[in-house]
Amino acid sequence: MKLLTSTLLILAAPLSFAEWTLSPDSSVKFLSTKNTNITEVHEFTQVSGSVSDQGSAKITIDLSSVETGIEIRNERMQSMLFNVSDYATATVSANLPDTMMLALKNGETATSVLPLTLELHGEKKEVKADILATAAADGHVVVTTQSPILINADDFKLAKGVEALREIAGLDRISTTVPVTFTLLFTETPE
Repeated sequence: MKLLTSTLLILAAPLSFAEWTLSPDSSVKFLSTKNTNITEVHEFTQVSGSVSDQGSAKITIDLSSVETGIEIRNERMQSMLFNVSDYATATVSANLPDTMMLALKNGETATSVLPLTLELHGEKKEVKADILATAAADGHVVVTTQSPILINADDFKLAKGVEALREIAGLDRISTTVPVTFTLLFTETPE
């Protein structure tokens, strides 16, 4: 999940790295599928992050900000799945490679498949993100997923939580693979 957040790696400031801050208008969304054919869209409403002038990128997702559209389901995900009392956040980090140092001019785009480190529920794994970065006319850089990042609950010791949610909701099945997408809006940090 969001994961997410992983496209910091493509932020190439004009002529060189600058420091960038993630805008609150950014979004990290994920899909859940229950009983084989019912899929719903959820999101995290509190995401923060930055890219340092050395190219070190980090995004933090507040797991208690999960929004599913149903309050009791939000509470169950917070306590039974994410266990926010012990694991309040997920983080995505990366180091921007030198090859990403090329300047993006207004309206230009760049694509890349980037390795990210996702820390979630006490586990740390590398995931790949297929991303598109666009330099906006107002100086922002918008980074989006071109295809969903697939996160497997087993990789982050979340399968028991998924099963607990399935049981309490009386469902036949909840998928343990979750597609994650994001739209990240970065602004250059004033010096």
